[in-house]
Amino acid sequence: MRGALARLRWQLTLSHLIAIVVTLVSMVAALILIAGSWIAVQTGPDREAANDARIVARSIGPLVEAGGEADTLNVILRALAQGRIRAQIGPGPFAPEPAYRIDGIGPSLRGRGYVAVVGPDDRVIASSDPSGAAFDPPERAEWAPIVAAARSGERNTARLTVRRAGPGPVALGAFPIGGPVRDGPPWLRGGPDEATAVVVVAETEIGEINPPGAIVRGIAVFTAATIAVLGSAFLFALASAALVGYVLSRQLVRRLERLSGAVEALAGGDLGQRVEEGRDDEVGQLSRRFNVMADRLATTVAELDARTREAEAALAAKRELVANVSHELRTPLASISGHAESLLLLGEGASPERREESLTVLHREARQLSRLVDDLFLLSTTESGGLPLAIREVDVAGVLEEVTASFRPLARREGQVTLVSDVEAGLPQAHGDRERIVQVLGNLVRNALRHTPEGGIISLRAARDGAVIRVTVEDTGAGIPPDQLARIFERFYRGDEARDRASGGAGLGLAIVRELVEAMGGSVAAESTVGAGSRFSFTLRVADEPTEPARESVSGRPVS
Repeated sequence: MRGALARLRWQLTLSHLIAIVVTLVSMVAALILIAGSWIAVQTGPDREAANDARIVARSIGPLVEAGGEADTLNVILRALAQGRIRAQIGPGPFAPEPAYRIDGIGPSLRGRGYVAVVGPDDRVIASSDPSGAAFDPPERAEWAPIVAAARSGERNTARLTVRRAGPGPVALGAFPIGGPVRDGPPWLRGGPDEATAVVVVAETEIGEINPPGAIVRGIAVFTAATIAVLGSAFLFALASAALVGYVLSRQLVRRLERLSGAVEALAGGDLGQRVEEGRDDEVGQLSRRFNVMADRLATTVAELDARTREAEAALAAKRELVANVSHELRTPLASISGHAESLLLLGEGASPERREESLTVLHREARQLSRLVDDLFLLSTTESGGLPLAIREVDVAGVLEEVTASFRPLARREGQVTLVSDVEAGLPQAHGDRERIVQVLGNLVRNALRHTPEGGIISLRAARDGAVIRVTVEDTGAGIPPDQLARIFERFYRGDEARDRASGGAGLGLAIVRELVEAMGGSVAAESTVGAGSRFSFTLRVADEPTEPARESVSGRPVS
């Protein structure tokens, strides 16, 4: 532990030293670059005329762009040229303005001959000459190249200066007012196609280069700047060292704080809390173990919740089943009780017709009770997986013809309903229990007969659909509303309560269809259009489809 703390102390010290050294080196390098650029620009006499034009352009630019009167401009330019006013402007976009003209006191323009403002049509708008806009010096022809360049957006003062020989000014400089920006960063480029005007400055003398003096001044300025910046750098280094120390120490305890917060949240019931493991040290190992513990706890709680919900759902289903069974038993039992009581009361005095009628009702209701009990037993056995199934190859076409033939007389007798069948040519055999397939088709046909009006048609079809055989029972009945279609395969669900009860339906037929088909590895579906009829279908696996050998599970359901 002591060795680890010692390494930590050295790491903190080294981090502080690195931060201070990097800061100081960066500051000194920046100072050298800035001082070198400043000295190089300051000692360039070939830019002096254009730099003066730049100062004037920035001073009077807003007045020119606002359409100031020529007389006002003449007065201002004359005062600038004579040194009676000083042009004071801020820094340019790419360099500090003092880099182009450094004067502690006195006028901002030196050695000026005259100043003129040239418009877009090369006419003089105003000048420092007493002639004003009529000013036309002999060297005006020499303006043309630099004026044209400035008007087109050139702002490099080295390209906007012309040195002259002979009488008159020794140098001419130009600079645009407004206009496009061709150089510099992308966000500063653009603007109008042409400058509003161009300022022309004629210099009668240019400052000579004095290398020793420039070097001395540069060293003096650099030394003063270095002292100032080093003092600031010391303060910055002290602050940065303190910040680095705080950050490093904070990192040591932040992980423990996060772990503590996660433990508190987990204790409060937030099972989704996890912590970042980070480095593979003691804290990282502790965080990893906490995450593993939280995962196991969340899994255990989720399993308990799922089992609780399953138990609640099973209990609710049991209550619903008991209520539904009681409801279904009440009607036939009441009918049996009523007719039996009537026979008992009448005794020997009951007429043969009345006795026969009561016995017929008793027999019918007893059969209905028997069917209800059989259906409930079959449904319960199938849902629990205990129904024995003899899965083998079945001729679906033969089953379809058999069911159609057995129900055709009943359909004609009860409602003049036509029963037809259609089997795809060359239909292969299917995997299934033949007895249960007959039962499924019987339930679907009975359901269709109860809902098909007199003169309707019920069609039974079978066709291959990929790896399965799809068997369809379609009727021309009244159809099923969409809100009822989703629940049509639920136990004891009847869309038309009164009609189904009157026809002997208990709402178990379609539920048995679904359970039997799913037990054989298929699926059921229902489609319906109100007023046009309904279509029920189920699928069976094709016998010649290459599949793994079927196995019998403990519950009796086939497992593929």
